[in-house]
Amino acid sequence: MVNKVLFFDIDGTILDNDKNIPPGVVESIQQARANGHEIVISTGRAPFTANSILEQLKIDSFICYNGQIVQLQGKIIHKGIIDTTELQNLTDFAMEREQPIVYMDDVEFVSNVPDHEDIYESISSLKMALPRTEENFFLTNDIHQALIFCDMDVQKKYEKAFPNLKFVRWHRVSCDVLPQGVSKAKGIELLLRYMNKTPDDAIAFGDGFNDIEMLQYVGTGVAMGNAVEELKNCATFVTDHVSENGLVNAMKKLQLI
Repeated sequence: MVNKVLFFDIDGTILDNDKNIPPGVVESIQQARANGHEIVISTGRAPFTANSILEQLKIDSFICYNGQIVQLQGKIIHKGIIDTTELQNLTDFAMEREQPIVYMDDVEFVSNVPDHEDIYESISSLKMALPRTEENFFLTNDIHQALIFCDMDVQKKYEKAFPNLKFVRWHRVSCDVLPQGVSKAKGIELLLRYMNKTPDDAIAFGDGFNDIEMLQYVGTGVAMGNAVEELKNCATFVTDHVSENGLVNAMKKLQLI
């Protein structure tokens, strides 16, 4: 097989529902690299929340914050931020509805309110420590991504009120907030262009709503068996569940290993 660039989501793709790496995944990714394929993490997570995975897999190339930060072999090639005025208006809108916001910069994520149950529910599902609190953190720091906390119906109100922002649901009570036009697919486009590669040179693996554009963009898109139906509908093929050797089986099917 011609050498490919492989893009792997983390949660629900590399990590199972208990946030563990299933047996064989590390070895398979390392074998794919040894076979000449470029390995890239593509996640909605911040770089600092993906570090342990990057270290276990010995990867220094990633797309984080759904395309806001792109790094290839240790070199940052793109870093996007959210406009401060947009964040101020978003914050005002959320606070009027007594809904919290989490702001995410290069090194940490910070909540504008303390001890909110929706923050606890969603962030705890990632098995990560809860954010510290600082009300106006976004005014003095470059924010790459934010989180709002609401259900699907309220999300539609945000979408109508903020046409310059993009809202991508990742949890029952939470959405990622990004500038319009930002996506994992855009991050992949920037990275492939930097590498003088085309979408046909890329294979992507994912499970969530924020993986839809990614799978549509690359030459081959693989949805995990546990993926949302919307992703399965746009995938080249659907592999097994993440806990049933889905990632390893897909890599074998594609003759990457």
